[in-house]
Amino acid sequence: EISQASSLHEETDGRLARLNATLVDAATLGSQTRLALQQDGSFFEAFISTHHWTPLDATCPPGSQVLLTGVYELKYDELGRPLGFQLHLRDADDIGVLATPSWFTRSRIIAITASLLVTILLFTTWVVALRRRVNRQMRQIREQLQRESHMEADLQRASKLESLGLLAGGIAHDFNNLLTVIMGNLSLSVNDPGLSDETRESIRDASSAVNRARDLTQQLLTFAKGGAPVRSSIMIADIVKEVCLFSVSGSKLACEFHFAPDLLPANVDKGQISQVVQNIVINAVQAMPEGGLLMVHLHNEKVGDEFGPILEPGNYICLTLRDNGPGIPPEHLGRIFDPYFTTRKTGNGIGLATVHSIVRKHLGHISVESHLGRDTCFRIWLPAATVSPEAVAPHEANILPRLRGRVLVLDDEPDVRRLASAMLRRLGLECVTAADGLEAVRLFREALHSGQPFDLLILDLTVPGGQGGIQVMEKLADIQPRPRAIVSSGYSSELSLSNYSECGFIDVVPKPYEISDLGKALARHLPAA
Repeated sequence: EISQASSLHEETDGRLARLNATLVDAATLGSQTRLALQQDGSFFEAFISTHHWTPLDATCPPGSQVLLTGVYELKYDELGRPLGFQLHLRDADDIGVLATPSWFTRSRIIAITASLLVTILLFTTWVVALRRRVNRQMRQIREQLQRESHMEADLQRASKLESLGLLAGGIAHDFNNLLTVIMGNLSLSVNDPGLSDETRESIRDASSAVNRARDLTQQLLTFAKGGAPVRSSIMIADIVKEVCLFSVSGSKLACEFHFAPDLLPANVDKGQISQVVQNIVINAVQAMPEGGLLMVHLHNEKVGDEFGPILEPGNYICLTLRDNGPGIPPEHLGRIFDPYFTTRKTGNGIGLATVHSIVRKHLGHISVESHLGRDTCFRIWLPAATVSPEAVAPHEANILPRLRGRVLVLDDEPDVRRLASAMLRRLGLECVTAADGLEAVRLFREALHSGQPFDLLILDLTVPGGQGGIQVMEKLADIQPRPRAIVSSGYSSELSLSNYSECGFIDVVPKPYEISDLGKALARHLPAA
């Protein structure tokens, strides 16, 4: 057994020898495999048939500690001096594996460490990207939930207003008939030449109070079922500016206007939209008694599907009214459009409810934003018109015309029938009245057969327990094609008021009315006396 490979042993040359060594490498040279070995810093070679080495390749990797048994062969130089030795192994049994190297080599540790670092880096990058995506999706979900919450609140508010509107509409309808009688008789009395100046002034004061009562009734009717607008194509900018300036007159609130130069006409009811603007501006005036600024913007806006069921896609006019007042507390913001909700001792709580109802009945939308201590902003979307506004006729003087002709009046209220008769006689007309539709049809037929037909009919729409104006028009069409009739009612939700011509009417006189209102309508269709 040779313990030191660094020493050459001539006496062992050609004999079997045994050595402990470390396998450094193995290489195939033809039919032999050369093993490079090391012992205590000395290197030597051993040779074995490749046939015998192959099975050991998996169990004896480089770095293994081996015990070799083989023929010891010295190598000499030209002078016959020994240079080194080789070991010739006979078969695999001459190789005894004492220990195999550890799997955790330096290179493998470095490779594993690098792989772990790359994996951690990729995982961290993926986590950061995933977190950003999750945060973005959560933000989108929150925004969607907020939009749905606002839409649901709008739908619930509209449902609540519709229910309350049924009650308010019935009250306003009856009250409207009373106002018609009061307002009409006052308008007849004020021009009586036998009145003293003091009496005439008292009548004017009473008329002024009735006008305020009429405005209140119109607000009730607006958010009631009977408050559909009579819409037409108008340029809304001048109306908004005029109403704003009128509403802030006498206050310390200033207005600043920003209107788009290419503003489209709006398809709205001029009177109702004026009421919307007035109610909002008056709220701003009351909220800022020490003064402030109201910024009013108007611009075109094309709406897609972002509003869901709240707004149909199309072209709209967007009106923005923003004040720099104290704002609305969050606990009140969701209730400001509720009927009869108010935080003021002098308020009646129907101003903003009326605003909401008018906008909804225009197929528009209203929203409000407020920051406590900073500002309040109302945004209103109103449908744009598809046609240009018609030319407005010059304002006529408030002079009662003198007319000639026969007029048939249908109304279920006796006081209204008496009032209509008195007004028509004052205008120079002959008047016949009917309490229900059947009587009106009978009187029309009798007048036609007697050769004294009626030149015009004034028909009320609502006759409790009987036939109203629409049913009468259907029956009269069988007696005389296209009878000339004017519709008069306190319910503006009826199709005949908002689109009276579609039901065969030639004009409309909404209740309550004065004699001047009735006279102007009749003068458009009857000859002068």
